[in-house]
Amino acid sequence: MPALGVDMGLLHFATDSNGDTIENPRHFRKSRGLLKKRQQRLSKKKRGSKRRQKTARIVARTHRKIRNQRRDFHHKAARQLVETYETIVFEDLSVHNMVKRPKPKQDENGKYLPNGAAAKGGLNKSIQDAGWASFIELVEHKAACAGVAVYKVDPKKTSQICSACLKEGEHKDLSVRTHICVYCGVILDRDVNAAINILNRGLGRSLRETA
Repeated sequence: MPALGVDMGLLHFATDSNGDTIENPRHFRKSRGLLKKRQQRLSKKKRGSKRRQKTARIVARTHRKIRNQRRDFHHKAARQLVETYETIVFEDLSVHNMVKRPKPKQDENGKYLPNGAAAKGGLNKSIQDAGWASFIELVEHKAACAGVAVYKVDPKKTSQICSACLKEGEHKDLSVRTHICVYCGVILDRDVNAAINILNRGLGRSLRETA
């Protein structure tokens, strides 16, 4: 039975357990410059004026175009997965928690300390631009209509555990793109290793449910 594990990401939109990737189109980031200019024009228009109303419609149309581009991309990628595989496994991601802002940090004198808010803000925008939750929901909908099984599994340590020997290695920073196992010596792309672990967890769940 053809089965696939899928690791959602930002460098690539998705990497699967076969080693294939779906590239990240980054629709919002590509249109960010144009959107910023139009929003600046809007802020300079007099409130209640016809010119402001017209500019507001242009800004809204730009946002709508980005949403439509993302939705079209999701539909095409989801259709390809559902038409190719009988079982698809994703991580059970809590995107809401992933995009939470970091809490302010203060020293003993009440002075605010750097908390990585700027970097986290950029990461949050990238996650929202990718639209992982919407994509997975769309795959689930198409899969239900096509009789394809979709599982979501615990994402804990899918990047740390070696998919070859199942031993746990050290935590990897996001900048580390290669999985090198100190126990068995296997070398894999970080995301491919995670996708294989995701697949194995999904297949294990499938066997338990059909036992």
